[in-house]
Amino acid sequence: MKINPRNVKKILSNNILADGFDTIIDLEKSHGSYLVDHRDGTEYLDMFSMYASGAVGYNHPYILSHKNKLGEIAVNKTTLSDIYNIYYAEFLNTFNKIAIPKSLSNAFFIDGGALAVENALKTAFDWKRRKNLEKGSNANGDKVIYFNQAFHGRSGYTLSLTNTSDPRKTMYFPKFPWFKLNNPRLTFPITDDILTEVKQSESDIISNIKKIISKNTDDIAAIIIEPIQGEGGDNHFRDEFMKSLRDICDNNDIIFIFDEVQTGIGVTGKMWAYEHF
Repeated sequence: MKINPRNVKKILSNNILADGFDTIIDLEKSHGSYLVDHRDGTEYLDMFSMYASGAVGYNHPYILSHKNKLGEIAVNKTTLSDIYNIYYAEFLNTFNKIAIPKSLSNAFFIDGGALAVENALKTAFDWKRRKNLEKGSNANGDKVIYFNQAFHGRSGYTLSLTNTSDPRKTMYFPKFPWFKLNNPRLTFPITDDILTEVKQSESDIISNIKKIISKNTDDIAAIIIEPIQGEGGDNHFRDEFMKSLRDICDNNDIIFIFDEVQTGIGVTGKMWAYEHF
């Protein structure tokens, strides 16, 4: 059955909330950083990379040259947690050479950004609880410090962290009462007055984090932040602030989580944005 591109939203609306853009992407004609509207051929410069899932653009020649291999992989969906294949090994071998830092050699692959954050948090909870038991502490180690204007997903644990989406989407979902702090974002142009204000905000936040840790001994498992907040408004932070967070985590057995769903895989000039710090 051939679908007229102009009827796509109408058909989708029969069964789903089709409240996205009117644009219907032409998967064949879209190219590089340009998305082509299937309805009339209009080209748009893609400034969001499909929420980061389109890191190399559309119809990259190298990817197209391997479409037979990709087709074979897509047709045979393997349970890679238990059944392996040569393509998985090829991918991991290449990814290890290009993208995995030597200091972070362990990887866990999952579908989607929210689930990546979920599993980073689970890792932190497990690690913190084991550290507590090791030193004779009965603290659960199940609390997280996060920041205003953060977006970390809308599933499970991440619902308690994300605070940028329309509140009507999540207002009736149960959430954890974790610790949300102000985000000392830079605003441009960076004047002396703005820099002074940001530095004071950083100082206040660091002081608040220390108080939270003091009142919740051994209970803070993680501090999580986006190196550059995306959904929250393209918010950038000073290197010095990130280093202060790193020091606090190192000194208190806390996992420091960088959510790089929007900033990873080279989009900031380095493979991972945290490497700038």
